[in-house]
Amino acid sequence: RRAEPRFSCDDRGALLFLSTQSMVPCRILDQSASGARVAFTGVGDLPPEIWLIDLDQNTVRCGTAAWSMPNRMGLKFNFVHKLQPGDPCPPKVPLAVYESWKKLSGAADDKPDDDVLYFD
Repeated sequence: RRAEPRFSCDDRGALLFLSTQSMVPCRILDQSASGARVAFTGVGDLPPEIWLIDLDQNTVRCGTAAWSMPNRMGLKFNFVHKLQPGDPCPPKVPLAVYESWKKLSGAADDKPDDDVLYFD
C-alpha cells in the first residue's frame, strides 16, 4: 500500500500544531520519505496540518494524519526539509516551526555579540 518501504527507527521528535500553537513530544517509530508512524501520550483533536520535528535527523516535515489511535498516529507528508544548525530559517519553513526545532534541538544561536568584549 505504500509507495516506498518504511524503516524502523527510534528518533526523538515533536508534533507541532500551528493552528493551536501546541507541541506534543513523540517518538518516531518508523519512517519513509513520504510518511511516518509516531507514538505519544495523547493529543486530542487533530488539526488538518501537522508538523513533525525529527530531532535526531534534523528534519521538519509537514503533512496530515493518515490514521490515528489514542497514543499512535500515521502521518503522510507533503513537505520535507533538512535543517542545519547555524543556517537561517528556510523560506518554506514557518518561523514558528524553525524556532521550535532550534529550541528543542539545542541549535539556538549561542554566539557572542561582536560588540561585546570578554576578559578572562
